[in-house]
Amino acid sequence: MNGDADRASTHTVSGDTAGIRDEFRLLLLCAHTRVEPPQRELIRVLTLKPLDWEFILGKAYWHALTPLLFRNLRECCADRVPPAVLQQLESHYLASAKRNLFLTAELIRVLRILESADISAVSYKGPALAALAYGDVALRKFCDLDLVIRPRDILRAKSLLIKHGYQWHRHPSQVTGPGEIRKNRFWHEYNFVHPDSNSVIDLHWGISNQRFPFDIDLDDLWEDLVPARLLSQDVRVFPAPALLLFLCVHGSKDLWWKRIGWICDIAELLRSNPDLDWSYSFRLARQTGTRRALLLGLALARELLQVPLPGEICTWIRSDKAVQALVARVCHRLFDEPSILDRMLERQRFRIRVRERLRDRIPVYRHLAEAAFAMIFVPNKQDREMIRLPGSLSALYYLVRPVRLARTLWSHTFNRSDTAG
Repeated sequence: MNGDADRASTHTVSGDTAGIRDEFRLLLLCAHTRVEPPQRELIRVLTLKPLDWEFILGKAYWHALTPLLFRNLRECCADRVPPAVLQQLESHYLASAKRNLFLTAELIRVLRILESADISAVSYKGPALAALAYGDVALRKFCDLDLVIRPRDILRAKSLLIKHGYQWHRHPSQVTGPGEIRKNRFWHEYNFVHPDSNSVIDLHWGISNQRFPFDIDLDDLWEDLVPARLLSQDVRVFPAPALLLFLCVHGSKDLWWKRIGWICDIAELLRSNPDLDWSYSFRLARQTGTRRALLLGLALARELLQVPLPGEICTWIRSDKAVQALVARVCHRLFDEPSILDRMLERQRFRIRVRERLRDRIPVYRHLAEAAFAMIFVPNKQDREMIRLPGSLSALYYLVRPVRLARTLWSHTFNRSDTAG
């Protein structure tokens, strides 16, 4: 794919983000490892305005942008930032960098432990992504270590981590014993915490769970692993075209692009791989039914962070109305603080629309039906407190639940109408 690059003519955000507040605009301009002169000047202009720095600090932390914000403000306009703000950013940056270095060393230690048992593991996100995309493990905020392991090795890897002091945080619905991985097929990871260092490790045998199916043969990918250097040590990572798709899938699943830092990951991965094999990424996306998720991630990187894309990909983005609508929804969520009800309803609609194949939408429909049934009929503490029933009649709470919901809805509607009048 060698089409002409679609390069942004300006360094301002555009489209659905044109009207965002200056604080978000500053965050987007600083969400780069390399700030070009036009961006640098815009940052200096923005910092002359009366900005809400508490808002900026809070959003930078939430969107995992504090390291980049600190470095770029310090380099572009340290004299225009309140000293207390710059000091707070520096403190967070240094603490994060120290923690990142510790986790990177822990990652290498765990990889060596697994290798000693002939278990091949791949670092996914975390330090590996920081090194590959950002060129510096201190510039990307992360708090855990994600390792991808082939299903056949998961149980041995779990035992090894437990042997070396990690505690398995088993979800109540996860089972153990014969056929464990098969019985836990709804899941795609096991979570571990080391009690001494608070290191968190997630062992993945898939990239996503069955609510957002991503059927990929990891054995095939193992043939394409490439070397990378972390703290002068060799590790193996997924090739950039595969990692790009994984990041787009991750952003599109359960939490659907709620952090700008996830979009920054894609932008920096693309900028650090100018000769990316696009055909690899799209071939894998077609095989797994995630082409729209890939286009969405690329569209967001282009829209918010001005990443140049090949002309052919820009054409695909423009011709997919669903991608355009999803970009607008993501921007609305990022910058406009939608209501709780809007967030609850939109999540499922989003997960349906981002999939292009009907068979990949069916699990979402199934989950919606199960969630609706639970919400309407399964009693909770408030239902049981509303009416005290003896144990022999506890099944009647399944009728109490919809009655109480109806009363609550009626009361809420009546009160709103009364207030409006």
